Amino acid sequence: MTFKKKKPEPGIFDDLPVFESHPSTQREEVKKRGRRAMLVPETAADPTISSAQLFTNTGKQKEQWLEIIFESDLREGRQRAIAAFLEENYRVQKWWAASIALMYLEWREAPKTNTGSDSVLRLSKVLETSPVLAYNILISNSVYGESFARFLKQVQSTRIVLTFQDETRATLILKPVDGVCEVLIEHEFIGNPVMLKARTKYWKDLVDQISEQVKQ
Repeated sequence: MTFKKKKPEPGIFDDLPVFESHPSTQREEVKKRGRRAMLVPETAADPTISSAQLFTNTGKQKEQWLEIIFESDLREGRQRAIAAFLEENYRVQKWWAASIALMYLEWREAPKTNTGSDSVLRLSKVLETSPVLAYNILISNSVYGESFARFLKQVQSTRIVLTFQDETRATLILKPVDGVCEVLIEHEFIGNPVMLKARTKYWKDLVDQISEQVKQ
């Protein structure tokens, strides 16, 4: 006796029209990598993907990915290297890794390529102490006052990256010079000349205050 395989009944939604939408909804396949299945668009890598789409497909939002890359050794890296870093270390599918890398590059270059209203403050100050002692002082939250938000990266005795509540970011590089410590300050995303002047005074006053502290 033989049995014929019963054909599956049509689904209740099969007759509904299909509307084209954002490229991220046009899927060719579902690829699995590690613990998360990521829906792969048919389009080229897209740096404009939203935080919601990123969170759904990668488990992290835009700001989180930007911070992860910025804190890594590939802070100044190129797209391919950043994408490979995300694939290997965070199990991100190739299309999403490329899109996140492009998104980061656009964000990284923003002060140089946007409307021109943003400025970058650069100062060089000398502290008459060792880089180790200068570092220990500069990683104290209380040094920066109420405008301080949080530290993004700390590399022992050489570099400190921090952010402020006005959404600006500062990088402090500590270099030993003839028995003292040179502090190179780069403060980014400063929006206008008034803010630039205020931040210049802020850093000069802060370093002068620390200089007096280490002399005692």
